[in-house]
Amino acid sequence: MATRRKTSAGAARARGREQALAAAAGVVLPKRIDVAVIGGGASGLVCAITAAEAGASVVVLERDLACGRTILATGNGRCNFANAELDPARYRNPEFVSAVMGNPAAALEDILGFFVGCGLVWAEEEGRLYPRSRQAASVRNVLLARAARAGVTFAPAREVTSLRRHGASWRVRFDQAWDGRSSSFDAGAVVVASGGGSALVRGLGVPVADESPVLCALAAVGPAPSLLDALDGRRARCVASLTRGGRVVFREAGEVLFRPYGLSGIVSFDLSRRAHPGDMVELDLAPDVDAWEVDELVASHPGEATALDGILDPVIAAELIALAGGPGADGLAWRVAPLVKGLLFRVTGLADEAHAQVTRGGIDVSALSADTLAIAGASGLFACGEAIDVDADCGGFNLAWAWSSGLRAGTAAAETGIAARPSVGEAEKGIDAVVPAGYRASRSSSSKAKGSSAC
Repeated sequence: MATRRKTSAGAARARGREQALAAAAGVVLPKRIDVAVIGGGASGLVCAITAAEAGASVVVLERDLACGRTILATGNGRCNFANAELDPARYRNPEFVSAVMGNPAAALEDILGFFVGCGLVWAEEEGRLYPRSRQAASVRNVLLARAARAGVTFAPAREVTSLRRHGASWRVRFDQAWDGRSSSFDAGAVVVASGGGSALVRGLGVPVADESPVLCALAAVGPAPSLLDALDGRRARCVASLTRGGRVVFREAGEVLFRPYGLSGIVSFDLSRRAHPGDMVELDLAPDVDAWEVDELVASHPGEATALDGILDPVIAAELIALAGGPGADGLAWRVAPLVKGLLFRVTGLADEAHAQVTRGGIDVSALSADTLAIAGASGLFACGEAIDVDADCGGFNLAWAWSSGLRAGTAAAETGIAARPSVGEAEKGIDAVVPAGYRASRSSSSKAKGSSAC
């Protein structure tokens, strides 16, 4: 029975992929457009909407089979889309971020104003902003709907392979996933909005910072070899301090998740942006209770393995008491209190990097205009979102950067793309698209229109 279910699910996925490829193949692209957006994620969609609403013709080229899929994984599927306090200090390259976003309150007002226009309703939890539905699909859906209304053409299943100047425009070349063939069109302006997009501009002489995963778990070793195995899957609200050479370099309150390889959870993700191998992580597992109270609590329950159950997860409490010598051990109270208030782990590196939430690196901020996000020395080329060497802590900061930079780049790219339009005679030379014969019969008239539902 289970085997049949797996086979059926696999067949359904295969059919879905074929249908998505057919829909993608049915999207006919013009020979020239005003603005090409490379990457249909968070920043790319906002950029495309902004440019289209400014009057530009816009195509979004996306490697995946649908646009906006990366949004679905944000905030554990709930999409923490912004933060009430957009402090530039939360970001890498904070001076540049501040120059792009401007006053934090004004930046937040711009972001929320944009989403009001999308029809999104939100709620706040401890400064984090979520869609009222608590579903990331709500954010994706309103963005795709607004993009379709604005006339944006979605072009999924196309991986951009090169950019080069072609007269007054950019020649954008891409591979098509449904047949492996290559095609191209010209754009008056191009916006690189994809993580990993820096590879496209490196050959143009644009300075690029090497990319690496961040916002992931920390590989670490604890005070006893078996401790992390024993605590696997347990969570604790704590204050985590990252120290280097005895000096605290970062401290944050939140939840930590113990794993056999080290530490995970939101606090650990934020630490991963700053941690180096050899650093120490100190966890205060009872931040609302001082060491003297822990000492008194254990001393007043001599010989009891449950002495700490009132302030800690029982499994964590039992392991710390065992680590301190076990129930009834001489001096247990003064041995266990330092473990509760300062459990130490040594960082050995990053862990579970395949599930990192953000990529660090990308186009160096020194190559960008903070006013327009134009790339210096490459007229008509812009960048936004994760394509730029900017990343931030958990809490909605990364998506806030995506929206804010997308708004900035989309406005500037539209102006450039419209100004670069060729004469009417040149614009009427026809359509340049390669569509395999096997897909022609399945192409409907609706899939040819701008704002196709293919994504």
